[in-house]
Amino acid sequence: MQKKKISLHLLFSVFFCIPFVISFTSIFAVFAVSKAEAQPRGAAPVLSFGTGAVWSTSTYQGADNNVIAIPLIMFSGEQFFIRGTGAGMHIYKDERLSVDLLGKYRFEAYEEGDSPSLVGIKDRNGTVEAGLAAQWRLEQAVLSCQFFTDLLNEHGGQEINLRIKKPFRWRMFFVAPYLGVSLHSDSFSNYYYGVDASEAITGRPEYDLGWTANWQAGMALRVGLTQQIMLNTLFGLEILDQEIADSPIVDQDMRFFGMVGIALGF
Repeated sequence: MQKKKISLHLLFSVFFCIPFVISFTSIFAVFAVSKAEAQPRGAAPVLSFGTGAVWSTSTYQGADNNVIAIPLIMFSGEQFFIRGTGAGMHIYKDERLSVDLLGKYRFEAYEEGDSPSLVGIKDRNGTVEAGLAAQWRLEQAVLSCQFFTDLLNEHGGQEINLRIKKPFRWRMFFVAPYLGVSLHSDSFSNYYYGVDASEAITGRPEYDLGWTANWQAGMALRVGLTQQIMLNTLFGLEILDQEIADSPIVDQDMRFFGMVGIALGF
């Protein structure tokens, strides 16, 4: 029976958000269009509250899958917003292009007690990251690019997310399938998937990674049960870079993730 891990300190998780924590990332960062993203400039702020749960399969050897309870909070104003696991400010915004300053907390972390294969490895911690994001709304799709860097020097690296999604609306239904890739610097990759010389033992050799690329695909679905109450779901797949899959502390080459929640909008 899988061990469920409940965490109520995820105060800024919102529509279609995983985190990957999905350990997250990685997960992370998902890109279904929220009401906040669709809000025209000059419109009244959007606010919603709710609750939900996210789950993901573990990539680390012997570690349990994750189930995490989350509050769903989203706010979008003229200049500032709360979205996903962080918040931001619009630098530029028109009908086609938006450029934002972003800040977020990365929950991706593990402790040596999470798995027998991690015993003797130093705990990996979450961190605060900041960066820039740009989003282009085309006729048939939405393209986005995000860049984040570590402010607390935990992993000391960078992440670049490239996404394409195709939103569909039909009455009270909103569907957004997406494809994307997340690029991670060598410092990031080694922090979460590498093995230092001091951590190497028989069966767990020293392991060093370069830049890595994880591919993702999934679908977000929002259903308006009433004018104010929304059911939000997301499910997806992440294919790990071969260097990550070959790590001696990893025993999977992909992970699945999902989210379900209900929120009241104002």
